[in-house]
Amino acid sequence: MRTLLMFACALLISVSAFASTDRKSENKNKETTSVNSVENVKVLQLTGSVVDDKNKETLAGAAIIVDGKKYYSDLDGQFTITDVNPGKHEVKVELISYEPYVIEIDLTKNQKLNVSLLQK
Repeated sequence: MRTLLMFACALLISVSAFASTDRKSENKNKETTSVNSVENVKVLQLTGSVVDDKNKETLAGAAIIVDGKKYYSDLDGQFTITDVNPGKHEVKVELISYEPYVIEIDLTKNQKLNVSLLQK
């Protein structure tokens, strides 16, 4: 009886160890596939500055909206957007007491955009 019990325990342990090894290799294959998919995505960078059209002073805190996502210019009026897909995009720049600026760009490579806003 004792031998039969030991045999059953050994069988149970070996089966669970084998199942665990199979799951690990399946997960490894899934992870590799996911990484390969991500590597094929190409993103571009859109940089630029926002200034007052009249006196050419830099404008901090201007909202730069690309595909519905907002970014802001820094204290020097500079902005960097690093996750833009290639293709056509509408870019809108807004700041309180200034007229909105709207432009359509076609990104095929990294691009610099200099925006001059007119005061209302």
